[in-house]
Amino acid sequence: MDDSPFCLKYGDSNGNMGPASEHCCYCKDPTCEELKIQSACRFYIKTGVNTFNVNEELVVKSIVPVCEKEVSCSCKDTEPVKLVTNYKENSTQTVGLHNECKCDFWYRLCEDERAGEACDYAAEYCCGDYWYSGETEIFSYKDSPSCYCDFYNYARNELDYHLKPKAINVGKDIEFNNPCGDTWNTLSPDDEKKSLEAIYKATNGKNWTNSNGWMINETYHCYWHGITCNIENSVTRIELKDNNLVGQFPVYTRDKDDTRISGDLKMSSSWKDTKYGLANLYKLQVLDLTDNKLTGTIDYGVLYNLNELTTFIVSGNQLIGEFEALVTPSLTHVDLSYNSFTTMHRIRKCKGSYETLRHYDVSNNAIQQEATELFRIIPPNIEQLYASHNIIYGKLPQTLNGLSKLRKFYMASNALSGTLPAFTESFTTLQELDVSNQKSLEGPDVSNQSKAPGLTESIPEDIWRSLSLKILNLASNRLEGSISPLVSNLAVLEVLNLSNNCLKSSIPPQLGMLEGA
Repeated sequence: MDDSPFCLKYGDSNGNMGPASEHCCYCKDPTCEELKIQSACRFYIKTGVNTFNVNEELVVKSIVPVCEKEVSCSCKDTEPVKLVTNYKENSTQTVGLHNECKCDFWYRLCEDERAGEACDYAAEYCCGDYWYSGETEIFSYKDSPSCYCDFYNYARNELDYHLKPKAINVGKDIEFNNPCGDTWNTLSPDDEKKSLEAIYKATNGKNWTNSNGWMINETYHCYWHGITCNIENSVTRIELKDNNLVGQFPVYTRDKDDTRISGDLKMSSSWKDTKYGLANLYKLQVLDLTDNKLTGTIDYGVLYNLNELTTFIVSGNQLIGEFEALVTPSLTHVDLSYNSFTTMHRIRKCKGSYETLRHYDVSNNAIQQEATELFRIIPPNIEQLYASHNIIYGKLPQTLNGLSKLRKFYMASNALSGTLPAFTESFTTLQELDVSNQKSLEGPDVSNQSKAPGLTESIPEDIWRSLSLKILNLASNRLEGSISPLVSNLAVLEVLNLSNNCLKSSIPPQLGMLEGA
């Protein structure tokens, strides 16, 4: 902690200062957690205070240095952003702006505290490099215009705020121009063919199970096995299921001979400077690489410019690390099951597919996260959610109650504890509910009997009022109480499994009235 006097007194919204050791923290210090002192950055943002009483004199200070000091503790060993200026053209470009750690820090402030200035920084660190013309006062988004578009719309629609540049100092009144029309949506057929060739080479194409047409000059790439094109000969579907693709997930391959990239720009993280691979098949709508041998992590950022991609299926591979639910702006179907993913990246409300996602499957991985954090933010229009056979622990959050379109919810074979949420609003549509077998694993949350795996207490009464429920599997938990006579309401129920619990009393006769079970 820093004992600088420039620290707002805890709970004081009048700008009076005090020692940091007593009133606020910049970094994750054990003393801060013990005293339950919140971060200086968050407190400044919440109060909106920027005029401080220092030695009985009013001093105007920006909250930004305080927050930047805090982010430097969380995101160490990061390269500084470079600015490349062309004095003849009166233009400036950032180089190396994208930083996932700083992106996460500022985005939490942007969304949680609804702070416009935090959204400025979040947009830059999340979306990457941009270029500014001093003559036209126009910005061009070099890395990910789709990402900038999301932030631009979120700030305007949710916060009534206009994004402003921070990395390039262009004056306080200059705002980002609308990036939503700056999306990339064209690539020549020859370049699309080269992108497919790059995928072939990166995944050991010579040993694919079926490579009919691939790499044969006389065969048009739209007729290669697994490839579908539209009438403009742009690739719209890649379906190479169970085809022995081996190697790193083929997001992109840099064209090392591209002479357009020179000087300081060679150091750029600019995703637009990557020429061949999945990341620039801009008309792609469906990607299905199920049951192959793809390995490593996925670079999700560069995929975000695939504005038309709605289906992303990579089930049954050997992918690891952190996974991203909202891979592109228009997703409806995501299947990441049967891999070795361990953690889920925080879902961001600003992303376009937050509203469009319907099917989400992360079952049969190695996810070890607390359920309340994992499902703290869920896309509101989700219809099918699968997360069985992981190591998800803790209590299911009450946020599940608001999923009014949820039809299928599978969380079997994890390490959940606590009570079942009511699912009240979801029960008008819920058809399949499986949270069975929570006692077979021990998550890191098991420190006493109250946190031992297994759902406890009685079955919520609302479950018995779910007229659309077809499958109800609550087996192998620690549920108590009795089966309600309201079970007769489940007129379309086909599967009911309550075995291996602590239920008492006799089976209600109403259970025999169910035709399907």
